[in-house]
Amino acid sequence: MLAFSREWVEALAEVLMNDPEYQKAAEGFDSRFQFVVEPVPAKGITERYAVGLRAPQCDEVWDGINKDADYTLSGPYNIFVDILHGDIGATKAMVTRKLRLKGNMTNLLKYKKAVDLFVAALGQVDTEFEGDFA
Repeated sequence: MLAFSREWVEALAEVLMNDPEYQKAAEGFDSRFQFVVEPVPAKGITERYAVGLRAPQCDEVWDGINKDADYTLSGPYNIFVDILHGDIGATKAMVTRKLRLKGNMTNLLKYKKAVDLFVAALGQVDTEFEGDFA
C-alpha cells in the first residue's frame, strides 16, 4: 500500500492495536499523532500527505491535517522514506532537523519505550513508495 495513505495509516493502527507490548508501554498516552509529509518535486512527489491516528487506542485514523493533533511529525517525503527503509533513525532525523516534531516533548519522552515500539511498527506495514524511491 502507498506510504502515508489512509490505507497505510489504518494498517499501522492495526499493528499497534494488536501489539500488547506497545499497548502496555503507551498506556495513558492518549494523544493524536500525525505525519505531515512534504513534497519533493525533484523525486516526483508533488503533493503533501497528511495522515494520523489516536494512540494508543488506534480507534481513530484520518487523512488530511488534523488541527486537534497533539503531535505532528513533519518533513520531506524522502526523509520519511529513509526512516522506513532503515537508512536513518527517526531520532537522528529530528536532532539533525530533517524532521520537525510539534508537541509536548517532555510528555513524549515519558513514553520513550512506546515511541520506540511505534517506530518499529512502521517497518511492519507493507509499504510502497511514490516517485523515485524504489
